[in-house]
Amino acid sequence: MVISVTDQVHSPDSRQALAARKWFELNSPPDAPPLPLGYDEREALKVGGLKHIVAWYACSLACRDYAVEKHPSFDDYACGLMASEYTPGFVKNDEELQRRFPPRPLAGIGPGLVWEPPAIHAKTMASWHRSLAHPSAVA
Repeated sequence: MVISVTDQVHSPDSRQALAARKWFELNSPPDAPPLPLGYDEREALKVGGLKHIVAWYACSLACRDYAVEKHPSFDDYACGLMASEYTPGFVKNDEELQRRFPPRPLAGIGPGLVWEPPAIHAKTMASWHRSLAHPSAVA
């Protein structure tokens, strides 16, 4: 079993995580798998299609401490992923996913496909851009 940094900070066994899984069951697309809690469960869903988006959504939600009320809905997040420059082509170019989740920009999605509130996202992106400009970032 692998424990990610995200899971060390935001326990997949917490009451909030279990409540988020229940919330997702009631508010997700009917064909979506249960919300994965923890690194191993998320990685097991990374097989493309809807399951892959659910895995990314679960990580993003974990990074917000499973506060579903403070995170974009699954549909808004999925449409935002389809519009994001950071989404890999195997998902972004999937015609079924494009129909199902029409690309619609969502402010706050960065290179890790984790959504952040605007003020936090601005700091994250500034730090990311500084790291790219640092001489040690050049291979």
